Amino acid sequence: MSGGARFLTVVDAFSGYCQVCNDPRMVGRIAVAGWQHNGLICSQCLRELADEVQRRVEGLGASPAGNGDILAAVAGRNGNNGKTVKY
Repeated sequence: MSGGARFLTVVDAFSGYCQVCNDPRMVGRIAVAGWQHNGLICSQCLRELADEVQRRVEGLGASPAGNGDILAAVAGRNGNNGKTVKY
């Protein structure tokens, strides 16, 4: 993701159903770079996902502000099916 492009972006927000909890809520349409489909997620579920990332980082004994390349190597995966990918 060079050039300042974002991996995740919020396209818009509206009243709808969250695709994670399936509850009627205010949801954000989330675009993922390189993927043609958008997902709908409420702020509560998005917050829970962020909390899960934080718990996993703390479980590795790594600093959340640390080097992502080193963290991916320690964890053995970086969201690319176990392949360490450098951009």
